[in-house]
Amino acid sequence: MKISISIITLLFVISIQAFSQHNAILSRFQAFKDKNRVILNWTIRQGNSCVGIGIFRSTDSIHFETIGEIQGICGSFDAAQNFTFIDENPVKNKTNYYVLELGFSGKTEPPLAVEFIEIGESKSKVVPNPNNGSGTIYFFNPNNENHTLQVYDSQGKHAFIAKSNQDYFSFSLDNMEEIEIASFNFPESKYSYIIINQANKIITSGIILSAR
Repeated sequence: MKISISIITLLFVISIQAFSQHNAILSRFQAFKDKNRVILNWTIRQGNSCVGIGIFRSTDSIHFETIGEIQGICGSFDAAQNFTFIDENPVKNKTNYYVLELGFSGKTEPPLAVEFIEIGESKSKVVPNPNNGSGTIYFFNPNNENHTLQVYDSQGKHAFIAKSNQDYFSFSLDNMEEIEIASFNFPESKYSYIIINQANKIITSGIILSAR
């Protein structure tokens, strides 16, 4: 029997609100994760307007490409006006940067930054792996439920424990215990981890590799 395994995708939002003084016609500019999409929301302040809005995306924060456009007069003298744009195809395993161009007023600064992490069949991913002492474990947690991370050394002893209701855990190998062998302490080169949900069920597991 052939088993089909779907790939779970996770977005980690680095920045959710940013706009500069010269784009003060905006009262907000936000990005939200939604499965494998990025949803952009912004509001033009009451009494302000522009001719057309361009939506741009970049993976290096320097070279931007147009991914959408709203034509015509935007904004109102009578009330604030809200806008939404959905990026259906963020670049995988890259940081996606977003800016708006409001008529001739220039692009918003600094750009919103959203890191797009693709998680495989294990339902979690260590970034980077191997690492030089610290990193992040991303996992699927769409409802922001409480989870516990437990990390073990090669002897099966607890080395690290953390709790989070986000979709990631940050860790530092410097905080993990070392193995004592013949009166000398040696840093571990490999740790195993499990992530447990509120029902005390293991939802994912994996390996953390040290490059030190």
